[in-house]
Amino acid sequence: MQRILTTADVIAAIPGLIGFVPAESIVVVGITEHERGLQIGMTARHDIAGADQGFADYLAEVVYTHGLPRAAVIAITADDTAGDTAVRIMSDALMGYGIETDHRAVVARCDQPAPYRDLITGDTGISGDYRDSFASARRVMSGQSIEATRDELRTSIATLTDPIDTEGVEIQPALAAKAVVEAVVNWPTDITPELSAQVAAMIDRHPVYRDAFLRTGAYDAAAAAAVFVELARPLRGRDRANMLTIAAACYYFAGNGTSVNVVLDHITEDSELPRLAQLLDHSMRAGVNPKVIREIIPAAEAADELFGGHFPTPEDFA
Repeated sequence: MQRILTTADVIAAIPGLIGFVPAESIVVVGITEHERGLQIGMTARHDIAGADQGFADYLAEVVYTHGLPRAAVIAITADDTAGDTAVRIMSDALMGYGIETDHRAVVARCDQPAPYRDLITGDTGISGDYRDSFASARRVMSGQSIEATRDELRTSIATLTDPIDTEGVEIQPALAAKAVVEAVVNWPTDITPELSAQVAAMIDRHPVYRDAFLRTGAYDAAAAAAVFVELARPLRGRDRANMLTIAAACYYFAGNGTSVNVVLDHITEDSELPRLAQLLDHSMRAGVNPKVIREIIPAAEAADELFGGHFPTPEDFA
């Protein structure tokens, strides 16, 4: 949380909030107040070329459904006219829902400190370095990277390793679950192909295991998402889709909508969306708050019941 959030702070935080360095984009950062300071509630990005009235109205409704009373609107573009227009349209749409826009600015780039124009005060300033922002620090501490572009973010999630066969795998649920939770607790860490095969076979033969693994989203959602992305790398077809679905759910629990969409895109490239992935997709399109989606995380007792015994917890590795 931040006591004070300046326009320079907001611009510098954007890459850490969405996982890559955007360009030619309109970005909306939803902000809420707590006793200890200000908190980022959600972040949304769109190509500035498509930031028309229809999109602005849709995104303003999403911010409203998230219960966020304030927002920052930042245009990242070298075209001042396009930036001014996009910020005005977006800000007006937000104000139509009673959402105050404390920060409205245009900046040419955010991959390095750059001059920005504050459209509220008319002042100019220099944005901070995104590598030093609170959002980047939080992301790096959770073992996640910040990619140079959205395409590189897609590639980082899509990267495959040599395929592994999951047929005939003798499943060992207790050992596999322990290894997965241990990886979440100690992330970043190495993930073996054998563990991928174990978890894939468990979910394929007994779908309730998938629901039990959603429990990891209550431990550390961002780390859990990264672990399941790694588990998916040597898998193909339905096994990969099942693993990436858990990753997408955990990204959603963590409030990382950009990565949810990227993961769902990857699933649809070579298979149909599993039912849970369809739910996540519909929820993203409807702007459902991550707090609502987190209700699908099973309680500890429910996870034990689904698992058929004790489902590991972080305390097991303390």
